[in-house]
Amino acid sequence: MWTNTLLLPTCLANQNIELLLHELLKEGGVTPSGELITNLRVYLGELYSWNQRTNLTGLKTMEEMAVKHVGDTLALIRFLPEGVHHVLDIGTGPGVPGLILKLFRPDLEIVLIDAIRKKVSFLNTVIAIIGLTSTWAEHCRVGPKDIPRHLPPKGFDVIVSQAVGPLDKLARMARPLLSPNGLVIAMKGPKVDEELEGKMGYLQKHGWKTSIIKTQTPVSNFRRNLVMLRRY
Repeated sequence: MWTNTLLLPTCLANQNIELLLHELLKEGGVTPSGELITNLRVYLGELYSWNQRTNLTGLKTMEEMAVKHVGDTLALIRFLPEGVHHVLDIGTGPGVPGLILKLFRPDLEIVLIDAIRKKVSFLNTVIAIIGLTSTWAEHCRVGPKDIPRHLPPKGFDVIVSQAVGPLDKLARMARPLLSPNGLVIAMKGPKVDEELEGKMGYLQKHGWKTSIIKTQTPVSNFRRNLVMLRRY
């Protein structure tokens, strides 16, 4: 899991949110169109507003939310395989990375699931305000008797998660939902090598091929690790 602890340098904390978004997107390799900037501001504004009433994220300012949540998603997006169409975000929380990914890639069909109802309510509100299509937020824990209602007939092309926990748990949850050639991307913290070593036996036994991509977030340059899981 990627930590929500974030201490922004003063130069970032004091930036105008629109200028900060432009900087994040440009450095992250995404064209900062007017529509995208507007949608990101709507998302961040709603998240900030909701977070005053109910705890959705440990981050307190829109600038922190932009650097952490938008930055984390930008650290992931360029590693999505070609031809991806159906994406599932397990344990999406405030929509990270799934909802922000949809803003970057409107062509994707994305299902966002979380076990906490207030987070799903927030996501559905943002989906409605922005007018996103082919985007569904569901209250779901994922298990034999609790699967996403919008499961594609052939499974998801990519399953992403930053909040599920151990890799073996994520692999068990993802297996019945993944397409035959699908990819699981686990967003992990600095101890990823230690965790992967402890779970390698389970993953190999159950037919998972693993690799790690070491990357970083734009502007803040925080180090990130993406664990890529594919079935044999």
